Amino acid sequence: MTIHRQSHTAVDLLALDHVALALSDPEAMARYLCEHVGMQEQRREDDGAIVVGAAGPRGTVLKLLQADGPRDPGPLGRLVLRVCDLRSAVAALPAGTEVDDDDPEVVRFTGPEGLRLDFTWMIAGIIDYDLDDVVLKVGDSEDVRVALAEVGCVPRGDALHISDKGITLEEEPRPTERPLLHHIAVRVNSVEAVEMQARARGVEVHSDSGDGCFSIVLPGPERLRFDFVE
Repeated sequence: MTIHRQSHTAVDLLALDHVALALSDPEAMARYLCEHVGMQEQRREDDGAIVVGAAGPRGTVLKLLQADGPRDPGPLGRLVLRVCDLRSAVAALPAGTEVDDDDPEVVRFTGPEGLRLDFTWMIAGIIDYDLDDVVLKVGDSEDVRVALAEVGCVPRGDALHISDKGITLEEEPRPTERPLLHHIAVRVNSVEAVEMQARARGVEVHSDSGDGCFSIVLPGPERLRFDFVE
């Protein structure tokens, strides 16, 4: 689907910083990702969040937050992780894991709490198990695509891009009051510049904006939240 109007932005999106998940058992998710999905625990934050990610300083991390009970995958379609050896990556999964490997370059499976994950094969030189793409299920992909373009995401093919990472939108509404996806955070040169542009373009501002972070809400019943940090 194409964007019907071009957005000329003055903001510089540096990287997809993190994806935050709200979980009933963050500790169990951290163990699963570190023992079976090639990630490493990087730190624990003052609010109790467990931060895990691929080895190396340049990757996108996952923030695992404590939720008050079970969550629904809802609009989080799946997280796609880069690997250079699909066979080894699949062999590290827990025994009995059901995988969809019909595509020779992609393997799909489901982790704890309904978290859908893909391994996608990429040539050597990548950071193994780094995030490649976030697939979001939304009711109106065009409205969401335009809103993300307004704050600096680059439309390219069927996805929007933040540096070398993708945000893919699939038109399949899955709103829920208890989403697994808490927010997606983007690192920028200037939070102030993003805020000025978003407000000028009429993008909805999230109530949690402040303290060095600016947050928006994407259009649609999913109420997806994007944070911008320096």
